[in-house]
Amino acid sequence: MLQRIGIVGGTGKFGRGIGARLAIAGVSVALASRDAARGREAGAALAEECGGEVTGGDASVLDEVDAVILAVPFDGLEANLQAVAGHVEDRIVVSAVNPMAFDDIGPYPVTVPEGSAAALVADRLAGARVVSAFHSVASRTLGELERPMDDDVPVFGDIDEDVAAVVGLIDRIDGCRGVAAGPLRLSHVAESLTPVLISVNRRYRAHVGFAFTRLSTD
Repeated sequence: MLQRIGIVGGTGKFGRGIGARLAIAGVSVALASRDAARGREAGAALAEECGGEVTGGDASVLDEVDAVILAVPFDGLEANLQAVAGHVEDRIVVSAVNPMAFDDIGPYPVTVPEGSAAALVADRLAGARVVSAFHSVASRTLGELERPMDDDVPVFGDIDEDVAAVVGLIDRIDGCRGVAAGPLRLSHVAESLTPVLISVNRRYRAHVGFAFTRLSTD
């Protein structure tokens, strides 16, 4: 069982929401920032808000965690990968990165030469065990801590034990269900779905999630 999780991007709304939900579930969380002082400040603020065990600092906080979640915007991914390199050797790294951009029409997927953001992460962090998840979870929904989640979260990866560990972690979040969805090469499907969900949210003024119907994981 994954007991201590590092979050890269935990000072942003999306990463902060994941950190809060995990902390409430009893997981120890460490927020990693390229600015150590900002990381410590964000960790202290989140601990006070959610009442869980949350700390923060620079990338060195990742040296003591069981797994790392990358919750950063795609346009900041390369810089963050450089910052965490050397701190994630032989650890599970969960890519929650969505390669997308916006124009006057709305959000759209960005083509990644490696095939997906998760594949790019695996290429850059060769010593890490990369898994992909959290692409369909809305940051606003994560941040509304008074409300339980109601989301299935597809998990992609090539090592069954690592996928199972991340599924188990997601299952600890109230209202979330992790679903083993296939190998890492399918991650691009979930990554490309995120702009669709954003478009639906804009059209219906909602914060929709994702669910697999008629699926029993008991």
